[in-house]
Amino acid sequence: MKGDIGKLLGDLERYKLAITLEGDQGAGKTQFAFQLADGFADLGMKIGFYSLEIGANSNIVMTNRDKYLKPANRERLFVSEENSLKDVREKAKVFDVIIIDSWTKLDVDSSEFDKLRKDFPDTIFIVIFQRTSGGKIRGGTKPLYDAGINIIVHKVDNNFINNYAECTKNRYGQTGLLYNVSQKRLVE
Repeated sequence: MKGDIGKLLGDLERYKLAITLEGDQGAGKTQFAFQLADGFADLGMKIGFYSLEIGANSNIVMTNRDKYLKPANRERLFVSEENSLKDVREKAKVFDVIIIDSWTKLDVDSSEFDKLRKDFPDTIFIVIFQRTSGGKIRGGTKPLYDAGINIIVHKVDNNFINNYAECTKNRYGQTGLLYNVSQKRLVE
């Protein structure tokens, strides 16, 4: 993947690739997920985006699509609000990348995350996990062990401009790089 987002992710291998996103409410997880979709669309991939929290036809989803995806890449993004694991499994046969916002809305055990990776090794899964009020991932931390990349989107303040994404685990590159979600670039 090109650009700063590519530097953040590293030299990706498609085989069984899964990326987890977590962070506080309002940190920019969804916006960052749209930026990832744009990066994969740049590579010619088709993306299925499950907007389970906001809804497929929401103005917020359309605004994020228009803001974070290049016009040429928008035709590669398909947004759904179908919240069944069965549908995700069907679409994993069709799409190169599946983004789920968020896993909690599927209402399935977190062990299903690794099953998806293994059952569809050529489909890239990017999954947003919600945190509890205690800062833990809802449903348990098992997906963090199974994923190749774990990214925390940090909420610095309430104006969004300073929020950043950081890989806390990265089998394909380095950890510790900070990516400003609003500015779409690495920061020092």
